[in-house]
Amino acid sequence: MTAGEDALVGQLARLLEAERDRLSPRRVLELLSLLLGERAQAGDASHYVYEYGRRAGYSLPAYPLDGSGEFREFFAEEGVRNVPEWYERKLGVPPQLYAQLPARTIVAVRDAANRRRAFVLDGVRHAQDAGFAGLAKSGLSRTLPPEGLAELLDAVMAYLLGEPVREGPRPGAVRFVSRLF
Repeated sequence: MTAGEDALVGQLARLLEAERDRLSPRRVLELLSLLLGERAQAGDASHYVYEYGRRAGYSLPAYPLDGSGEFREFFAEEGVRNVPEWYERKLGVPPQLYAQLPARTIVAVRDAANRRRAFVLDGVRHAQDAGFAGLAKSGLSRTLPPEGLAELLDAVMAYLLGEPVREGPRPGAVRFVSRLF
């Protein structure tokens, strides 16, 4: 980063501090979405394995029972035998929660070092017609109350900043489990 770019980042940080009274959780979500782009996406938790595999370069059809595609290669590379095992090993989703994934939303975030963390939220909090989308287009700002959105953003930013992500019961309106993978 050049000295001029470093100065711009410093100015932006000061401006954000000066404007903090105008930064609602929804606006912070929009800023974070702009900053992270495709490094932060939300969608149907039960379909994330396919999104992940496709982004890794595998040709994966919408359903694993479809005879075409590269499921065998993908699962071999991932060290798993099937979709439920992938969710358990990669995301820490236990078998009893796996069956509930269609009724949940996943927010998957990559940090600057390309490590991922998944946040599996209770309920359908994503725009169902958007597939996997960036945070601003995902529907999270419309489906989560401000306090729940603030809790999620707090956890996402803690992860991105290398700080501990607070686990367990939260006082707001959103429950989630998260896992680094």
